[in-house]
Amino acid sequence: MSDIGLIQFSEAQVWAIGLACVLMLMDFVTGFVGAVVRGDVSSSKMREGLGHKALLLCVIVLAVIVEAGAQHVAGLGFGGVTVTVVCAYIAVMEVASCLENVCAAYPELRDTPLMRVFKHDEHDEGGE
Repeated sequence: MSDIGLIQFSEAQVWAIGLACVLMLMDFVTGFVGAVVRGDVSSSKMREGLGHKALLLCVIVLAVIVEAGAQHVAGLGFGGVTVTVVCAYIAVMEVASCLENVCAAYPELRDTPLMRVFKHDEHDEGGE
């Protein structure tokens, strides 16, 4: 366990937070590089993207606050999982977003075996 002030983080929580943050950075990088490749860099889109990342960081901080409360308030039964679950969900979102960014800038990759590994069934997404 890592002790940071009011909360003790497990190794899994530290890795989950780090993974979510690195994947958010990678999403920003793939989005920016994709915009450069397509020739449509937009400061308003970058501002919106950075705003989204800042809000996701706020969600992670909120999960940390909940974890701290759960460690110090008797009867809260969700300690130990909130940060990991939140960060795992964010990590999955960011991987999907990175792949979308790559395919938008490099459409030839869309139907390759590599991208098919990540492709969702259209029926699962509400398609026909």
